[in-house]
Amino acid sequence: MRSVVIGSGPAGLIAARDLLARGDAVTVLEATDTVGGRVTSLELDGLTLDAGAESFATRSGAVATLCADLGLSVGPPAATPAWVVGPGRAYQLPATGWLGIPTRPLDKDVRKIIGSSAAVHASLEPHRPLGEIPDDITVGALVRARLGDEIAESLVAPVLQGVYSRHIDALQLADISPTLPAELREAGSLLKLAEVKRALSPAGSAVLGVEGGMWRLTSALAEAIRDGGGSIVTQAAADKLSYEDGAWRVDAGGGRVVGDRVVLATPLPDASLLVPGLPAFEPRKVAVVTLVLNAPELDGAPRGTGVLAVDGVTGAKALTHSTAKWPWLARMAKGRHVVRMSYALENLPADLDAGALADASRLLGVELSAANLRGSAARIWTDAAPVAVEDVNPQPGLYLVGSAAGLTGLANIAAAPAPWD
Repeated sequence: MRSVVIGSGPAGLIAARDLLARGDAVTVLEATDTVGGRVTSLELDGLTLDAGAESFATRSGAVATLCADLGLSVGPPAATPAWVVGPGRAYQLPATGWLGIPTRPLDKDVRKIIGSSAAVHASLEPHRPLGEIPDDITVGALVRARLGDEIAESLVAPVLQGVYSRHIDALQLADISPTLPAELREAGSLLKLAEVKRALSPAGSAVLGVEGGMWRLTSALAEAIRDGGGSIVTQAAADKLSYEDGAWRVDAGGGRVVGDRVVLATPLPDASLLVPGLPAFEPRKVAVVTLVLNAPELDGAPRGTGVLAVDGVTGAKALTHSTAKWPWLARMAKGRHVVRMSYALENLPADLDAGALADASRLLGVELSAANLRGSAARIWTDAAPVAVEDVNPQPGLYLVGSAAGLTGLANIAAAPAPWD
């Protein structure tokens, strides 16, 4: 069988590898000149760094298994809690929590943030009837009702805003994982569910990274596809998709590829241009700014491994101190510091270096200037917020995977069953 995969991000490459293993003749079409989608690299000050994703969630085990199959080593980040910085205050997130929900609300570090009264109220949550939990309940409505506004705004909102680029009042619980509403009903308490989830991913193990950078994952997948006889064609944007005479025809890059099966592995807005009836929306753009710094004042990691910005304290919504987070990167950087910040595209500074240094200074609590800067780079991505897709096999021989199927995050993508099974 001939299979054509449109898009060479992780979802497309995983699909292509699976189809090759089934004996298909596989062609992967990539619109840009780089394979890997959001899991690619950049070169900065002599370092090869992640341009997009730098870690993966461990909840399914699927990504770690894939890495092992490809001969890649994985490891945990430094077990240092993140910070939150807002106007007038900065605080370290509690050491024990799940999605920002503190599993021990009465602990001193939690009470210091939300106050004793709010902590007592939250601690009594398991003793209150759960009531009806609809499948489409938002995280904001759930946390406010069960644990109070203080936990919702000071702890949960910063964490999930940093991950999903959406406020908790616009993020459904099922968007995080489709099974969570049912799991909550079974647990009978939000705190009990958080305790169970936290036990499954103790401190330092909720995410892992690939030694040397996440970009090695897509690089290894692409190599495996080529070694297996598959073809990857770059600078071949798909312009038209049609079904004629019992086969699919893909017009791309000025040519045409014919297949018995087509797999769409593009961002959903791009997929909707090829397949009528898919959810169509105007995607938000996000930017990741990477700085390489010579700044000994950061050697002690004054704000741990990362910072979440709230209430417009900076144009950046979050910062990762990558050399504090990943031991392998600290060794490779040899005394330099790598800092990554994420921005909504409209908030990206016009003067990138000056604006990013000012934001980093505010979030890290350390004054940084142009004298500290060794290199900078910005990469712009389509927002990966999850969107519900009803049918991942909308037409015979046509399949949606990854973002096109409404999935976000490597853990969800790698764990998803192949829709052609």
